[in-house]
Amino acid sequence: MKAPLHTQPFRPFFFLAALDAAAGVAVWLLAPLGIEPADLIAAPLAIWHRDELLYGAAPAMLTGVILTALPRWTRQKPVPLPFVYALAAVWLAARAAHWFAPGIAAPAAAFFIGLVALILGYKAAAGRDRRNAKVVVLLVLLAAGALWSSGEPIAAAGEYGARLGLAAIMAILMVMGGRIVPSVTAAYLGRPAKALSPKWDGRAELFAGIAAVLALCAWVAAPALIITALACALAAAAHTLRLLQWQGWRTLRNSGVAVLHIGYAWIPAGFALAAASPLDPGHAYGSAAIHAWTAGAIGLCSLGVMSSTIRRYADTAFRVPPLLSAAYACALAAAITRLTAAFADAPAPWLGLSAATWAAAFALFLIVFGRALLPHPAARAVPPRAGHGA
Repeated sequence: MKAPLHTQPFRPFFFLAALDAAAGVAVWLLAPLGIEPADLIAAPLAIWHRDELLYGAAPAMLTGVILTALPRWTRQKPVPLPFVYALAAVWLAARAAHWFAPGIAAPAAAFFIGLVALILGYKAAAGRDRRNAKVVVLLVLLAAGALWSSGEPIAAAGEYGARLGLAAIMAILMVMGGRIVPSVTAAYLGRPAKALSPKWDGRAELFAGIAAVLALCAWVAAPALIITALACALAAAAHTLRLLQWQGWRTLRNSGVAVLHIGYAWIPAGFALAAASPLDPGHAYGSAAIHAWTAGAIGLCSLGVMSSTIRRYADTAFRVPPLLSAAYACALAAAITRLTAAFADAPAPWLGLSAATWAAAFALFLIVFGRALLPHPAARAVPPRAGHGA
């Protein structure tokens, strides 16, 4: 039997992830109000903003999903709620360091991510769950990326740590996407998940996995090489094929399901842009690839997965309230305008629009689901308007 919503470990982490995602770009909007971001944070804004997403908001979202799925994945008892809230306190301490003590921010973020990897590894070993060993490895790589990150832009030749962190998150999204997107789509269509998979599904999955590993390793090590362009082009084709077999065009009438397909689509889009970068270094394809993965894939997949998970445990229907559809639309607009800024002659207006729509997306998510996520009695049920995603 499925445990009730108010006992689920995703609640504090989804709330914190959405709050952190909004705050991570809201600081960009303060300058026109006469408030200097440098007065609020103790690190260069661009680097601070990058690390806020890679080592704050994204790990919080992933932790919520992982802790919630552990009993199903490993057939072990769920993590006790007091331990969940203690882990959330560790995350909050790491975020406080990120805001006010950048010298210890990286070790604090790595410590939190390492704890999550340890929990998953322990539960997987106890349940003889080999399937999630790769997720444990990817979490360890994400923690290593946090420790290795420096003060250089992510596209800089020597900035291996931040690229490793982003690559680890992309790989985790690919793993989770392969489990969540076809499952939710099949449930929405009223068909078994296997019905969405053609006969060559196993070979396509293997091809996509190998292509992604090769492309991400090459991109982390040397994003400007032609061999990296070839590997990324192969990965773009493989993951486009993977996405198409999930039949996302059949979900367009339901934004709560379609957002999962649209979010995943930014992964091959990022590979395609990364492939173009070494071939045409005079243009901003490298920056566009990074923001396709961050603003596009992380942003939309986070909103889609979090809202889908909440609705699944609330036992509500496949209805999506207008505010939540607006959140998805804002997140998509944020990704598109951020890529536009990468190529625009005057990027400032596009950057401002991207930051505003990104913050609005997560603010709307909190308006819809905040009561369900906060630890008070009203959180025992999602308001009727919240709908269901799976």
